[in-house]
Amino acid sequence: MRLSGWIPALLILAVLPAAFVLIFPAAAKSSRQAVFNELLMRYLAFRSGSGWFQTGFSVQPDIGVPMRDGIRLATDIYLPSSRGPFPAVLMRTPYSKQEMKPAGEFFARYGFAVAVQDTRGRHKSEGAFYPFRNEMADGVDFARWVRRQSWCNGKLGGFGASYLGFTQWAMAGGDAGLTSISPAFITANLYEGIYQNGAFGQLTFLHWSLTSNGRYGDMRGAARIKSGFGSFPLIGSDDAAGKDIDFYNDWVDHPEPDAYWQGMSIAGGRGSIATPAFLVAGWYDFFVDAQIRDFQSIRRGGSEAARAGCKILIGPWGHGFYSRNLENYGIKPKWGEVIPFEYIRDSKAWLDYSLKGVRNGWERRAPVRAFVLGDNQWRDEREWPPARSSYRTYYLHSGGKAATARGDGTLALSRPTAGEPFDEFVFDPRNPVPTAGGGHGDIRSSGPADQREVEKRPDVLVYSTAALQQPLLVMGPVRVRLFASSTAADTDFTAKLVDVFPDERAVILCEGIVRARYRNGLSRPELMRPGTVYGFDIEVGHTAVRLKARHRIRLEISSSNSPRYDVNPNTGRPIATERDTLRATQRVFHTPDAASALILPVVEE
Repeated sequence: MRLSGWIPALLILAVLPAAFVLIFPAAAKSSRQAVFNELLMRYLAFRSGSGWFQTGFSVQPDIGVPMRDGIRLATDIYLPSSRGPFPAVLMRTPYSKQEMKPAGEFFARYGFAVAVQDTRGRHKSEGAFYPFRNEMADGVDFARWVRRQSWCNGKLGGFGASYLGFTQWAMAGGDAGLTSISPAFITANLYEGIYQNGAFGQLTFLHWSLTSNGRYGDMRGAARIKSGFGSFPLIGSDDAAGKDIDFYNDWVDHPEPDAYWQGMSIAGGRGSIATPAFLVAGWYDFFVDAQIRDFQSIRRGGSEAARAGCKILIGPWGHGFYSRNLENYGIKPKWGEVIPFEYIRDSKAWLDYSLKGVRNGWERRAPVRAFVLGDNQWRDEREWPPARSSYRTYYLHSGGKAATARGDGTLALSRPTAGEPFDEFVFDPRNPVPTAGGGHGDIRSSGPADQREVEKRPDVLVYSTAALQQPLLVMGPVRVRLFASSTAADTDFTAKLVDVFPDERAVILCEGIVRARYRNGLSRPELMRPGTVYGFDIEVGHTAVRLKARHRIRLEISSSNSPRYDVNPNTGRPIATERDTLRATQRVFHTPDAASALILPVVEE
């Protein structure tokens, strides 16, 4: 869940010392690190269009800020060299406050005081680390301490991504009196980010747990992670990968949004937020669907200021912004753009507007700015999904042989007729369908990856339209209504929306899963009667894409997507502690009374 590697990558920009001397003669006389930082700040300011910085800064390192229980948390303060007091930007991180030094320097040069803190039990801060548990109380104490300092004018804003985004939600939910927040790639509802319809995000959160436990973490801690992916029971997957991690065991032992998760959630729910928020998300980030629910909930139920101020930027990105798979849509970062310039520019514009009152046009900005794949352009909308979108239903059809991309599965606007046979496959939990791209925490392999290898498997049903005659703009939530049976008392059904190019590349757009025991909701678990046909609603996820002429729309149906999600052992017993597995025969129906369908949000133009 960290945006690892971006700071070292940005420092690669600090090359060609001779050029530094010519461009920045004063900086060239100082230390090499100072030269690097000077180039970095000026480069970011120039390329992001955030405006030229106007001031120097000073740093007060390693201040011990007291919490209500006496624990002191290590904090670095960056202050502009101009006369204060200043609005303050707050960052709380488990990844070492030193890693946020470029961000601290960047905002201090623009006239903000910046306070960066190691969270409890991490790096130089006292206490014991348990992810998320103490962030609300500690965040409130931190914000109140900052407000009392002579260099702060009382206006407080939050900045940061991933875990640093959650610490902002925690401060806002704890009534810390923040003026604004800007959480990126994180949700206010942890359960909805870690679980999807009862299925655990194993790839992302086992990796994070292995590399982020303890005081300092261990970036090599996931070296044996593949052993964890293939092991049962789920609660022992961390042990199989080499470590026994208390919080990971707790996460997998609480598959429903019970009191454990509520204790780390925002009091009153995300709709109770009173702080204006600028949200940043990515179509290939595992938090995007929950972030959109954050946005929608605040726009419906937040305070008047929160409703009016809430805006969201949704890029083509994954959790680490860019991956090579984005090249399938012709998307590449500009030179040196390890962090998207849109993110830097818009974040600074938001903090200028919300903390300094700068009249920079932010109030006229549309609530939603979304990147449309295929067009590769930004599009502004007043709401999400766009009010002018309508839902188009594509029904599943086949002659009973839809398995693999060579099968006879099709998608059409016509409803199925009587006599269409079901499609069948066998799901073996010991041989799950491998994850290929999509939204998960491996920043190297996430994104719009080609699915052709996956579509060769006999346990993947494939349904495709004919080639499109006209482009089709899809913007909003994608859903599948699936009618299926299983020989198991509990199992999973997965769905992927795929864009098939004329050259046969099959590129994933979004994905989803439903755990059969939760088909009636997370609060009403109920096992199946083997062989009985049930209706399942699969939330496949949100997207914005222009499917071009000659492309085909494709839907993949299976029962696993591992390790993106944990594998259901099919026994019907508690999954976290289940050691045994059962093979299950799955049937998918497309008849007049059981018309399985893909439902797309289409914007007519």
